[in-house]
Amino acid sequence: MSSTRKSIASLHKVHSIEAPHRIKQQDGILWIMKALQRSGTDAARALNLYERLLGNDNIAYRNSVLSDYTHHNWDEMQLFKPSIRDDQSTTPWWAPPLQDRMKFFVESANSMAREAFASETKAPTYLIDISCTGYRAPYPLQGLLLDRGWQDQTRLLKIGHMGCYASVPSLHMGAQLARSLPADQTVSLLSTELCSLHLDPFALDLDQVVSNVLFADGCARMDVGSEPKADSLDLYAHYEAIVPDSAQYMSWDLRDGRFHMTLSRKVVTQLGRVIGHHLNEFLQRESLSQKDITRFAIHPGGPRIVESMEEELKLHPEAAQHSKDVLRKYGNMSSATLPHVWKSLSEDPTVKAGEWIISMAFGPGLTLTMNLLRKS
Repeated sequence: MSSTRKSIASLHKVHSIEAPHRIKQQDGILWIMKALQRSGTDAARALNLYERLLGNDNIAYRNSVLSDYTHHNWDEMQLFKPSIRDDQSTTPWWAPPLQDRMKFFVESANSMAREAFASETKAPTYLIDISCTGYRAPYPLQGLLLDRGWQDQTRLLKIGHMGCYASVPSLHMGAQLARSLPADQTVSLLSTELCSLHLDPFALDLDQVVSNVLFADGCARMDVGSEPKADSLDLYAHYEAIVPDSAQYMSWDLRDGRFHMTLSRKVVTQLGRVIGHHLNEFLQRESLSQKDITRFAIHPGGPRIVESMEEELKLHPEAAQHSKDVLRKYGNMSSATLPHVWKSLSEDPTVKAGEWIISMAFGPGLTLTMNLLRKS
């Protein structure tokens, strides 16, 4: 690729907003085990798996907007308590209705949005709201614009229900908008994912057990402009494909009063089978080869996803280290995870100006999406 080629736009900065309750991974797993033991059902198989997962150190902490996971006082839970539905029927403590989950989503998303823009004095020209873990209209960012007096200055767009890969197409959308704007105007994106609201403490299915110990809450604001800045990540290209005959391996549905994740262990196999072909196709299109890429921002959907990509692509040990570090510190925050990896890369002084970065993220479909970044 010619060194004079101009980027589409630049990711200037990523701001991370943490959910208030930081939970050690072992403590979170023990909470689920105690909840499952209260069920009185035969849960030996699931409990044995949780017991094995206690020794896994790929995730050290996860954050949640709920205090529930920090204690075992079952009469003092915020969400996991008996509740009354709109039709006056009663739900058990372990299956709070969707209306209660969405109440917490709206309250927490409002708070996180205000924190994300607390020090910002200038309205973004565009603001893109990203989430797959909660919905309400009017939605929180509309309230933010009204509170800040930005309602006539900012055009608000919404991207929903893409899942873990949403930050990649969202960044591409933001970049396409930014390239049409003067250099002093900004496109902001806010990814707010509150996965812990949808945990199923009574799940016995092994794939659901794995989901229970992976997902966490997180929020990230991304600012995009038409011109590079120091340490910005400049976007050059975007790639997306749907893997044939793979739709059944991952889904994200509204079911039984909550959002329900299907996450088969076959996802890793399916992605490993095709990743080399798609990466080569993308790089050839951009007149690059894999030897030109020094860093890989891989969405850490789980430890095996990153490990599988490293193995299939024969990456050197440090190539995807930022992804593994984010997984260890925060768990899988759905679409908010990859922005944390980008933040880590942009702020790391050992990642030098001019280094090429490939981002990869995966979601229902199975959808495989990538972008090509370069550090300024």
